[in-house]
Amino acid sequence: MPSAMKMSKSSASLRLGKVPEDALRRYVLKFVGKRRRDVLLPPRYGEDAGVVETSSNRIVVAVDPITGARELIGWLSVHINANDVAVCGAEPRWFSSCILLPKNASINDLKVITKQIHNAAKTLGIAVVTGHTEVAPYTTSPIVIGQMIGVLAMRKIITTSGARPGDYILMTKTAGIEGTAILANDLEERLRKMGVPNSVIKDAKNYYRFISVVKEALWLTKHAAVSSMHDPTEGGIIGGLYELSRASGCGFKVWRESIPVSKTTAVICRAFNVDPLKLISSGVLLATVKKAERNILSKIGAKIIGKVTEKRNERLLIDKTRTVSIDEPVTDELWRILQ
Repeated sequence: MPSAMKMSKSSASLRLGKVPEDALRRYVLKFVGKRRRDVLLPPRYGEDAGVVETSSNRIVVAVDPITGARELIGWLSVHINANDVAVCGAEPRWFSSCILLPKNASINDLKVITKQIHNAAKTLGIAVVTGHTEVAPYTTSPIVIGQMIGVLAMRKIITTSGARPGDYILMTKTAGIEGTAILANDLEERLRKMGVPNSVIKDAKNYYRFISVVKEALWLTKHAAVSSMHDPTEGGIIGGLYELSRASGCGFKVWRESIPVSKTTAVICRAFNVDPLKLISSGVLLATVKKAERNILSKIGAKIIGKVTEKRNERLLIDKTRTVSIDEPVTDELWRILQ
């Protein structure tokens, strides 16, 4: 009986999106190969990248796939991985891609993806150094898996786990940037049938231009006493705050009315009946700082949305009428829509 129960638990089905924290800790983070002294930041829950040390540099490495989008996967693959490197305090320099195409893909499909990678990399001053491309038998839509390598701008490694009680929580831009771009580009006809104005859809389709956080992350690295930075991807702002809290062993109090949501994102989210704070939010930078000086906020276009607290299980989203406790990881609204 005990062994049957154990097998039942380990063979449980996984839902769409990120692997649950418990499964990640049990079945992923335990299996990391040889423990080497030159690995300064190994795989950890909530961290965006890893860091290794060479004789002359500290190198930051990130890997992320693009699985929830169809139209912008080449562009997104570069920017999402560049963001993961930048929030560690590193300048992204070298990109590699694994492009998997379904058996009915055309040459034009391949050309669109590689041209997007090329344009995004040029925008950030990044070189594409290697990769792999194939038509894969069990793939039903194109997938790009990217790897980004960068070099620390300063000696200090900035982690998701560095937030401390009393820190201010800063947020740049507006919630749901990437999700807004994906929904408008991939589900344009559905939005039209729902009565969303063409002007809103057109604006939302251009949100892919705001995906990068490299500039603001590197500015904070060089000019501010930043204790942690995080790129809130799946699960949106709420998911990113949860990961930052769990990684740092701290709690947070965040005020919903302080979290900016653009009018365009609000319209798109109302059409699909989703919460913009739980929609994939690449393009937003979450950071914690000891002092939220006005020049810092203005330089990176950030707002204070809350504070880090000492109680590790106190994760509170506060609005005018109620307080919601964030007790578990957030499933991204994008997955619900795509299902």
